[in-house]
Amino acid sequence: METFRGAFNATIDEKGRLKLPTRLKAQLEGSYGLQVFITSLRSAELRVYPLSVWIEKERRFLDRSPWDPLVQEFLERANYGQEDEVDAQGRVLVPVHLREMLGFAGEVLVSGRGDFFAVVPRERVRTKLTSDFTSEQWAALAALERE
Repeated sequence: METFRGAFNATIDEKGRLKLPTRLKAQLEGSYGLQVFITSLRSAELRVYPLSVWIEKERRFLDRSPWDPLVQEFLERANYGQEDEVDAQGRVLVPVHLREMLGFAGEVLVSGRGDFFAVVPRERVRTKLTSDFTSEQWAALAALERE
């Protein structure tokens, strides 16, 4: 399956529809189909997973102990999302409760993150890109690269 990568400007319109960048939509359709799961696992981003990828991730957590508090927290957060299908214009509907609670509207950046797309308000991206990795983070990345 293809790896989603790169960042693209996009907009969440007044009806809550996110227009997927043409390149990412073509990759999604060609490798996975048009069914997606839209959720948020972090307050600063939405995630758009191909439905088949999401089902596999979810299954791995559901196979774990339901008494594990981390598993419970993950499943609770994830299930504030919803399934959708990319329409003929390349749009998906962002759940209204996620838009309202997380403040997602207007200009966003959609970036490929391997097997999903991240959607982040452009102002939050500016903050992230204007701060550098710490020395400790660079050292940890270097160690990961050597593995």
